[in-house]
This record gives sequence, structure tokens and C-alpha cells, in this order.
Amino acid sequence: MFNEMYKLSNGVEIPLLGLGTWLLDDEQAAQAVRDAVSSGYRHIDTAQAYMNETGIGEGIRSCGVAREELFITTKVAAEAKTYEEVTESIDESLTKMGLDYIDLLIIHSPQPWTEFREEKRYFEENKEAWKAMEDAYKAGKVKAIGLSNFLQDDIENIFSGCEIKPMVNQILAHVSNTPLELIEFCQKNGILVEAYSPIAHGAVLGNEEVKVIADKYGVSVAQLCLRYDIQLGLAVIPKTAKPNHMKNNAELDFVISDADMEILKNVEPIQDYGEHSYFPVFGGKLK
Repeated sequence: MFNEMYKLSNGVEIPLLGLGTWLLDDEQAAQAVRDAVSSGYRHIDTAQAYMNETGIGEGIRSCGVAREELFITTKVAAEAKTYEEVTESIDESLTKMGLDYIDLLIIHSPQPWTEFREEKRYFEENKEAWKAMEDAYKAGKVKAIGLSNFLQDDIENIFSGCEIKPMVNQILAHVSNTPLELIEFCQKNGILVEAYSPIAHGAVLGNEEVKVIADKYGVSVAQLCLRYDIQLGLAVIPKTAKPNHMKNNAELDFVISDADMEILKNVEPIQDYGEHSYFPVFGGKLK
């Protein structure tokens, strides 16, 4: 079981491998938490937008491991952009999950999903949202605070008015789609980059160039993709509800050579994420 930890800028330790729970309902999420924890996972990632925080909480209570041994991440809805909305949403997440504190709280997106990557940047609104995050941190409701889908200028905007710097930026980063300049910017500023969809929601699994390299190491394409992100200094949160996939995803005891890392950095970008293509983060718009 891959169990490396990373110390965030405030000293909090986060497991570099976590379980993503996007698209799982409450019942599936609860079972996924139990299965993941029994496989050795200690980091679980959810979000208000996933509408499964209640199930995540049930999984935490019934997984057989003490709460303090787990690292739980959730995200403030992308549409919450005022101090009051963010403060209320944090309390709502705590209530839904039945927790006294959240290990990592993230702003899910710099813009509401229907306006993702459009002209209006919400700079002032994000500063207000961040103030609510800082106050929740100071109150002990959350142990670490961060961002998701924030570009460099979005992060610089937070820097320009913050008291506490973001500790994490969770972004789409996988073989064939690696925003190296953004990753470097974050790392230079003490921000851990977390990769969501590190296996590109399966869109990379059929890539022959990637498969040749995976075969060379005697691993699956999924394992190669996870190891790739980790060697870039990223945390990874592959989503699955299947216990066998959870176990395979945690078997990362190999090292990709520098030459093969360079090849993987330059794999032709994915143009089609299949059934997920309509989501904003994959270049589409929500239906």
C-alpha cells in the first residue's frame, strides 16, 4: 500500500494517495469509504457538489478506524461566493458528515460551473470566500484550506488579500494533460498540487504509447498514470467504487525513469473524455 505523506505549509500531514468519490451516491460512497479504509487508504475526498457527504460521514463512522486517523477533504460549492454563503456551507458540510472538523476544505472553482473559464473572473468574490475559509480555519472547523481549478492569476488574486496562504490547489492533471507551468508556480509558492481524474476518467487507458511504457514496468496504465503524477510531486485522488481497483491503485512501488517521464509529459493531449466530456473541467458545459 502506497502510504507516503506530505507536510503542508502549516505542518498538517496529508496522504499523497486518496480516494475520489465523484459520481457516487450516498450508499455507494459509504461503502467505498469502508472498502478503501480496509485496503489501507486514509485520505477520502468529497465535495458539496457530489451530494454524498452524508454517505461519506456514514462510511467514516462505520469503517472501523478512528476519525483522527483519517484525512477528509470536502469542497465549498463553486456557486458560493459570499462570506455568508461559504460560512453556512462549511457548517452544512460538518453537519452532513457528522464531523467536528474537516481536514482540508477547498473552494471548488474560481467561478460558478455555468461560467467556468468565462470572462467574469470573480476576483473580489473569491477574496470574500477565502476570508470565510480563513475564519473557519482559525475557529478550528478545518485543519487546512485550499483551492481547486484556480489558475495562476486566480491564486495571485488570493495572495493579494489573504492572511493565510492556500495550502493546496486541486486541478485536472494526468498523462496527456499536465499543466506544468501552473504546477511549478504552485510548488514554488508552497502549494501542494492535487491531481483529480489522474487516470483521465479512463480516457487514457487505450493509449498505445502509454500502454507500451506501462508494460515495460509490468504495471497497469492506471498505475503508471498515478505514479507519473506522484513523481511530479503531486497528490492523487483516483475515483473508484471497486475494491480491486482501490488495491491496484495503491500498488505504486516502482519508479518511472527520467526518460520515460519526459515521454509521458509529451503524450498527445486527449480531445475526448467520452461520457464526461460535457463537464466544464473537461472542456464542456454542464447539461
